[in-house]
Amino acid sequence: MGIVRCKLALSASVFAIGFGSLAFAPHVQAQEAQASDQQDSTAAQDAPTPAANEIVVTARRRDERLIDAPVAITAISGDMLEDYSVSRVSDLATMVPNLVAGKAASGSSASIFLRGVGSTALSAGFDQSVSFVIDGLPMSRGREISLPQYDIANVQVLKGPQALFFGKNTTAGLISITSNSPTDEFEVGGRAGYGFEAREKYVQGFVSGPITDGFRARLAGRYSHSDGAFKNSAAETYLNPLGLERHRNADRRGGGEAFSGRLTLDWDVTPTFNLQLKTGATWLDDGGPTDVLERICGSGRTTPAAANGIPPSPNADCRVNGVSDSSSIPVEVADANYRYARDGRMYARFRSQYAVLTGNIDTDTIDVTSITGYYHFKQTDLNNVSGEAYPASFTQLADFKQYSEELRFQSDFDGPLNILTGLFYAHGDFLFNTDAYIFPVPIDPVTGTYTTFKRDNGFSTDSMSVFVQGTLELGKFELSGGARYSIEARDSYQRSYPAHSAFSGAFPGGIAFTDRFRDENLSPEVTLRYKPGADTTLYASYKQGFKAGGYNISQALTPAASAEAGRYGSELAEGGEVGLRTLAFGRDLAINLTVYNYDYTNLQVQTFDPVTIGLIAGNAGTLRTRGIEGDVNWTVSALPGLTLRAAAAYNDAKYKNYVGQCYGGQTVAEGCDQQLVGGAYTAQDYDGRTPPKAPEFAGRVGATFDAPLSNALRLTLSGDVSHTSSYYFTDTLRPDGIQSAFTKYDASITLHGQDDRWSIALIGRNLSNELVVTSANDIPFTGGNGTGTTVGSTADMSAFVENPREIYVEVGFHF
Repeated sequence: MGIVRCKLALSASVFAIGFGSLAFAPHVQAQEAQASDQQDSTAAQDAPTPAANEIVVTARRRDERLIDAPVAITAISGDMLEDYSVSRVSDLATMVPNLVAGKAASGSSASIFLRGVGSTALSAGFDQSVSFVIDGLPMSRGREISLPQYDIANVQVLKGPQALFFGKNTTAGLISITSNSPTDEFEVGGRAGYGFEAREKYVQGFVSGPITDGFRARLAGRYSHSDGAFKNSAAETYLNPLGLERHRNADRRGGGEAFSGRLTLDWDVTPTFNLQLKTGATWLDDGGPTDVLERICGSGRTTPAAANGIPPSPNADCRVNGVSDSSSIPVEVADANYRYARDGRMYARFRSQYAVLTGNIDTDTIDVTSITGYYHFKQTDLNNVSGEAYPASFTQLADFKQYSEELRFQSDFDGPLNILTGLFYAHGDFLFNTDAYIFPVPIDPVTGTYTTFKRDNGFSTDSMSVFVQGTLELGKFELSGGARYSIEARDSYQRSYPAHSAFSGAFPGGIAFTDRFRDENLSPEVTLRYKPGADTTLYASYKQGFKAGGYNISQALTPAASAEAGRYGSELAEGGEVGLRTLAFGRDLAINLTVYNYDYTNLQVQTFDPVTIGLIAGNAGTLRTRGIEGDVNWTVSALPGLTLRAAAAYNDAKYKNYVGQCYGGQTVAEGCDQQLVGGAYTAQDYDGRTPPKAPEFAGRVGATFDAPLSNALRLTLSGDVSHTSSYYFTDTLRPDGIQSAFTKYDASITLHGQDDRWSIALIGRNLSNELVVTSANDIPFTGGNGTGTTVGSTADMSAFVENPREIYVEVGFHF
């Protein structure tokens, strides 16, 4: 696989945009700032300096108060994450209306959607439409959902296209996570806890402070071990049709062990030159994504379907109830040239390392920022999506390395016009190999394996871009505009190898495809911001976004496969939003409101084909999203210590001009009436239908009360209620694949010692014990018959479920 060398091209654009929206900070005190009596035009442009307890965001690649940034953003403070013991990205979904995120088994191992736009996990070749930026380092493979989160300063969830300020692949938004930096004074802190439902034990801590004059360091780490909160109903031993033994993986599902560490070094080289290095590593071992699967039976059946004539397990059911059967594959199968299968027990082994070197030079006229990044992860796993009776199993090796560099120049002129410009480059190499064992047949005497197919896949990618932003101050108005010009290049490959000779007709070895993808794009933005006073912002913005196309390295290598069938085009976003945010009633009440409307052209979509055990990737015609989001945060002066908060989002998402794959077993009467092939229809019309993971309404309301009990003790009470309306969780919009509306309750009570030197807390998350499905796929060979004809039978589904109820007791210290 060759390494692509791209020539950097400069755009002719002259201005770039500040972008807008609403923010919901779960702690009301994060909205507070120091009072300012100056409300003239000068104050409108020179907003008050952020207070110590106020969230500062970097959505426009510069520090500014949340109230001043015309950005569609939900900002969550590190304190709120600690209040509810949030340590996983998937747990953030409850805190952010219209965010649906969860683990998955194949491809990217993550399904992340925002405002109904995102990328499912199916194809390993896809970049995520909702990307991650961790400590300034862009990550878009999706497996970052596995990284433990701890010692966090804040999380910023930016909504809608973010092409201008963030390197690539942010058509739907991004999740920016910033860890705490070293302190000027010595500090040490930590916390340890126990989760009763999952039998989870965890400990985390940090040491921070100066090493020498101008040189500081911070070391933080976290360790956790969990048995899992889900029950495993599989038998202790189960015989497959060949008489080989399968064994229950464990009594519980969903557990794991993780250790993560982070070292930060901060050096003031000169009064105007600062260098900061953040480097971290994570070790994670668990039962794999399929450890949180539940079986949903097709068409409302109450008994699981047989697979290829093999009866279902008597220990399986058809309900999302926290109970499912999970067994190993026979050790004889694992030992017979089944790569990455280890001892046959379901598992995932994830290792990750990253380093970010950020340099800042501040002068009177030009500020220069350089961000040099390295990111690597390696994951091997063994998954089975059909329970103990049938071996619909596959192993994977995913190995990714990325090197990136971003260089920015920000002017600081005395005049009304200032310029931000910069360059971005990233190179990545991805290796994705997979074997599958999906038919229980005797070992092949020639190849010495039971496996059904074996494939090696991967790509090498280069991304280069240049961006320019101009900001013009016009009294109380600020006009900003500009663009990012991007060049994307990707070389992909697929190869199949001989496996079991019984399947050489359907899954032959010796097939090899290569693909060279090239594209370029200019994404402009423009924003008009109006500030009648220091604490009020109104704005309107127009944006475009771009996510590069490529090649589906997860397509099935069957005799009907082709290189052309694996290609998919670039995804484009275009639209705008208007917003208001203001502080009222003596700055006690923060109000934010955003209205948006975006069209996604050539939306990248993926579906699972349970017959070929392959992933189909393509482009939908258009997806339109429009809606309104709002939040309020109120510091109740009449009752010191009480803060109230609420956020709500209404989202109307609809497909337009899109004809795509039918679900397995969908009949003509059920809408599978497009594209007649060989006497049966193969596609359905999605026009006017709501896409998956796009709830129409989501909201959250809560309160925090913080009050002294004595000179040495303080009590903090917090509670939040979140509600999400129903949504499809299958990509083919199966009528039996709908997550019904649900309500979750979170609460915590914390007793603090003097000066917060110690604390003890009782924390409850998802106290209503809602088992929420984030995504699902058909289980191979359990139905799907008669697709596109008059009589059909739908397959059973394997559904990925969010964490159930958890109650923690936690102790902490801080000096």
